[in-house]
Amino acid sequence: MAGLLRVFGIFFFLLVIGGCNVINVLKLRSANDDVVPTWSATGDHFPIKTDYIGEKVFIYGSINGVEGFKFLVDTGASFTILYDTPKVKSLGLQKGYELGLAGWGDEDKSLGHQISMRSFSFGDLKVEQFQGAFIQMSETPYFASPDELIYDGVVGHDLMRHFIWTFDYQAKQVIVANVPFAPKKSTQALPFDTFMSKISVEAKFDFGNGHVIDHDVIIDNGSRHYFKLSSAYPESNDVELPTQVTAADFGLSGKAEHQRITLPSITLGDIKLNKVRTNIIEHDDEDEMWVIGNGIFNQFVTTVDYQTETLYLTPYEGHEFQSRYNLMGLEVRKLLSGNYIVRYVMPDLPAKHAGLKAGDIIAQVNGVEAKNISKDQWLTMSNTPASYEICLASSQCVRLQSEHIEGYSR
Repeated sequence: MAGLLRVFGIFFFLLVIGGCNVINVLKLRSANDDVVPTWSATGDHFPIKTDYIGEKVFIYGSINGVEGFKFLVDTGASFTILYDTPKVKSLGLQKGYELGLAGWGDEDKSLGHQISMRSFSFGDLKVEQFQGAFIQMSETPYFASPDELIYDGVVGHDLMRHFIWTFDYQAKQVIVANVPFAPKKSTQALPFDTFMSKISVEAKFDFGNGHVIDHDVIIDNGSRHYFKLSSAYPESNDVELPTQVTAADFGLSGKAEHQRITLPSITLGDIKLNKVRTNIIEHDDEDEMWVIGNGIFNQFVTTVDYQTETLYLTPYEGHEFQSRYNLMGLEVRKLLSGNYIVRYVMPDLPAKHAGLKAGDIIAQVNGVEAKNISKDQWLTMSNTPASYEICLASSQCVRLQSEHIEGYSR
């Protein structure tokens, strides 16, 4: 009851300070409640054209009969969002009511508006008269350059809730089904709850020194990270945090500088994950910001079954969970050119000492063209202590030596 009262209190507060914008966001969350998808596959499941970039997963679909749109799949998104790529803008979708969309970061909301699509499809599933949001994403603080906009939008809860989605990172494949998932003997089943278009499961968190807590955690496969936690929790509960590293993430509301640690363990059902890289995000509420992302889910065949409200984790044979760390100190994004842009340089790590800075364009690493280095390969290099020669588009080259960080990566 106390939790329910707290939710209503937050809702009332948001209405007072947000007015029409909050009402419009809630309106869009329920806009597709009566939409019934069409399933034209001959069987009960089919693969969707898929692309993994680093830890994030993308699928390809069509809008209004036009093929080739690329979407991030995001269980943490309440509704589908289109971005201002040339391909989306060429559709000439009519502008609807205004929206102020927020996300990670310490800046203001980003302005957008509601749009309607005559048809929206992925392979053999299709919805008609489907509503979503449109945002000038290239102009938000999420990006430093429009050339970072390498996909067309986000598929959210409003479409995903109708089906069963299986994500296989090793096979680089997404399977969608319209019948409940049949788990293997090795599969862990975790019932999930749905509230305000977010899904969550119960988990056990070990902070060390005997501090263990059961807490619900949001399932967000649109996040590349492992675990995100409100800074208010360790502050309010006298939790002594281990070695901390300063880093940054970027969302619709700009840069969110934060501390990263390694949590001793997270347990999901019977699955215990040891040494989990964790982002401590600045927040006033200790019960908010508990989020698990694809850094964890990509180490299993992960199935989100919306029909039975169950999250299934099937271990890969011979694979043991491990966190990857950023030992270089460079937070980067791929550009349309294939080069990498530096978004953030972590203090006190090798990249900072080498003189690299935000906005630098990386053209080569150890003599290999950046366009030939996938984001997954970059993450592996960044996690591997070694000597690296980083050459910029300006022809300047620097050398850095990355090492493990005691109490953090080792």
